[in-house]
Amino acid sequence: MAVWAFGLILLAGCHEDPVNPPRGFLSVTVVDASGPPVAGVEVRVVPPDLTAVTDAQGVATFELAPGDYFVDANLCCRGPGFIDYHVPVTVNASETASVQLESCLTCQ
Repeated sequence: MAVWAFGLILLAGCHEDPVNPPRGFLSVTVVDASGPPVAGVEVRVVPPDLTAVTDAQGVATFELAPGDYFVDANLCCRGPGFIDYHVPVTVNASETASVQLESCLTCQ
């Protein structure tokens, strides 16, 4: 009986769950050129075209399958201009990838 239970433990530890494969996280931070966080900025991850808005700390977080993505955002900066971000990022299983984007509070 003890050998049988030990075999089940070994099998369970050797295989990933095919129904719930491991995922990773992407943290996008938007800051003003002088440093403070910028809340209320819409950030998009493509593919699969997911959108989130930065919180009071200037952070938008996404849970994603491992793979390659782009972070897109259209941020105001210096006068009536805008910066169109299209930043490549790789998300690995069980890890958090980070991207920081710069904006200008004076344009908000």
